[in-house]
Amino acid sequence: MKRQLSTVLVVLFTLSMTAQVWNTETKMSPWLLNKFEQQQTAVRNNGIPLRAQGRPVVRYILALVESTDSDSSIKQKGGVVFQDFGGGIFAAFLPMDSLGVLDRCDAILRIEANEPNRPHNDNTSKILGVDKARAGGEELPQAFRGEGVLAGVMDVGFDFTHPAFRHDDGTSRIVWFWEPQAENDNPDELGRTYTSPEEVLAAEHSTGETDDNHGSHVWGSMAGRGLDGRFVGMAPEADLIGGHMPLGNVSDDFMVRLSKYLASHIREMNLTDKLLTVEISDVFDIVMLYQIFKKADELGKPCVVNWSFGEPDYFESDHKLFESVLNTMLGPGRIVVASAGNDGGKLVYVKKEADKPLEQDVYYQGGDGCMFDIRIKIDNPFFKMAMTFDGVADTIRIDTRDVIAVTAFGKEYMAFCCGVPEPEDWDPFILDDYDPEDHPFTAFVNTMAFTDGYAGYRVRLAPSDAYPNSYKIKGKILIDTPVELEIEEYPGKFNNVYFSEDNPMNSRGCHQRTITHPGSVERIITVGAMHQCTSFINICGEEATYREFGSEDGHLASFSSCGPTVSGLVKPDVVAPGHNILSVYNSFFVSADLDSIEKKIAYKSEAFGKEYAIWTMSGTSMASPITAGVIALWLQANPNLTPEDIKGVIQRTSIQPEPEFSGTDKNVYYGWGEIDAYAGLLDILGLTGIKEISKHQPVGLKFRLEGHTLHIDGIDSSETVTVFDLSGRPVLRTETSSDGILPLPALPAGVYAVQVSRRGSTLIRLSE
Repeated sequence: MKRQLSTVLVVLFTLSMTAQVWNTETKMSPWLLNKFEQQQTAVRNNGIPLRAQGRPVVRYILALVESTDSDSSIKQKGGVVFQDFGGGIFAAFLPMDSLGVLDRCDAILRIEANEPNRPHNDNTSKILGVDKARAGGEELPQAFRGEGVLAGVMDVGFDFTHPAFRHDDGTSRIVWFWEPQAENDNPDELGRTYTSPEEVLAAEHSTGETDDNHGSHVWGSMAGRGLDGRFVGMAPEADLIGGHMPLGNVSDDFMVRLSKYLASHIREMNLTDKLLTVEISDVFDIVMLYQIFKKADELGKPCVVNWSFGEPDYFESDHKLFESVLNTMLGPGRIVVASAGNDGGKLVYVKKEADKPLEQDVYYQGGDGCMFDIRIKIDNPFFKMAMTFDGVADTIRIDTRDVIAVTAFGKEYMAFCCGVPEPEDWDPFILDDYDPEDHPFTAFVNTMAFTDGYAGYRVRLAPSDAYPNSYKIKGKILIDTPVELEIEEYPGKFNNVYFSEDNPMNSRGCHQRTITHPGSVERIITVGAMHQCTSFINICGEEATYREFGSEDGHLASFSSCGPTVSGLVKPDVVAPGHNILSVYNSFFVSADLDSIEKKIAYKSEAFGKEYAIWTMSGTSMASPITAGVIALWLQANPNLTPEDIKGVIQRTSIQPEPEFSGTDKNVYYGWGEIDAYAGLLDILGLTGIKEISKHQPVGLKFRLEGHTLHIDGIDSSETVTVFDLSGRPVLRTETSSDGILPLPALPAGVYAVQVSRRGSTLIRLSE
């Protein structure tokens, strides 16, 4: 009878509870709203304000806020402004308890925060010999090496002392660096800002230097000077600018310093007997980018910033303010390049059509359970779902009307695969008697707030110890209800569910709808990874690779994420080498697996009284800085290029790796194709109209200038050499001798194109 009564209650309350469950009038982004509601539920369940260490907890979160009364409402509710972007948009630390009040404030138009980001190296590798992408950095030393351009990187794990980031005299090439996690006695400043190369070099490294290598490797690929003249990055003469990001798990010391920083700015709140905590979000990213471009403006130089980290662009994501602020920063000489992500090997998204049933295999990795989200239009959020699992005879059955009714009362809905008969008196409103050992599988379901007219459900599956295989679990999702809905892997802590048998490390991958944010932003240059080098020779003289992949040379790497984006954009924009890429090794990095690290090192050398190394990594994290470095060369040729100009160059000059994608049409795998640094320079300089100019560089030739004498090493005698100025006029046409020495006429200083027979062309720069 009790069970029947519960069912009646569900039917009576479902419609009235729907509006209560999903707050469609909120100004908060979905991720932030869900964080707020989780805290409120915890307070309600606890009965008193949250406490820790015997003290009440005051919890803050960093968010973007759009307001019509400047920062007045923010400050009135205990908020601390971290960055004023202008136009009424602020990055501010907000007390979680005040989010509901701010949400109802007339002056507040929007409050937004999203999941913190993570690096996109996929624990993989990088390599020597990516000649095509390196052409802009090594084969054009007289013309374009990034002079006058700022090469920016936001990342983790920086070694400031590495020779790749120094001039020949040992001075640092890094002109500015923000370290928000560094210690600082000044309570009004978060972290430290190094405003000169001398300050950077004195600091030696970023915080957490022993934990990661990502930032050093990325910067080395983009604009490093290599080691002993080898493994040179794309733009080795660019000035360096950057910052250390709070990505993923941040240190306890940083959280303590962040709390002290906030406490010093909350003048009116008595925090003597309270514990102040802070929730990290992605808003740090946009603040960091703003500071880098602000410094670039002060220096009066074009700047390209590499962004090799992100988070899946998922149902809960909502970046309207983020993109609004970003678009105000981007423009002439202000370019952002982002990695596409490393989720291409996993099928993580499934769509159910309204007129078709869904019977979808699903695979779970890991013994702690997993999560997936379901998105459905909010005007009809009802359906029934069943789930079965290998080795379990019973079925989990979920009716979303039950879920709505339970969650409206602040409860978590639970459904079971029963190892024993389900108790007849079990009540979905009363969960106190639940014993997980009675059920091999339990599904915990909560309602979720998504954006743009969508409602949702988050399903967490937890196998008990009674389940025979709690590591790799195969199941099936069945939905017969005639509604349209979408299912995706939850990208947070339990991101170990996927909808195909593909092994993400060993399949060719290329699954769609896996582009991550901020690569999903239209004006950002989004880069996928090519598999161009299957192996390299390590310092032991062995053929090695960081990790084996199922993809092949000359094709998209199996891990590289593909479009379209959640909003329907065709991404990535371009691809570049991203497998077995050799670049800077952070000399402060400490790994428990030193033997494995040694096998990934390709070169070692001593400099400035210390041993340094070059090692291998893979991922779209590696493809992105190669592209960003090439764009730095392009900005040297034309400092006023906009993101749209860059995309135009990429569209006109990139090469599609596979015949089925030939032409200039953009596709969700390769974008416009693999970037071509040299063809792009010819396009930017307006030299593509000269019929005699080759759009590729000569193979086997090396060019060097000594005054007005051009040396072409490796050339045959009696080859025709033609020199063109940038108007396309031939200023010299002659035949070479076997020594390859070619005196040039008295030409004005500037850039010239040199065509060697039909073997190809290169660019040189003559000085006065």
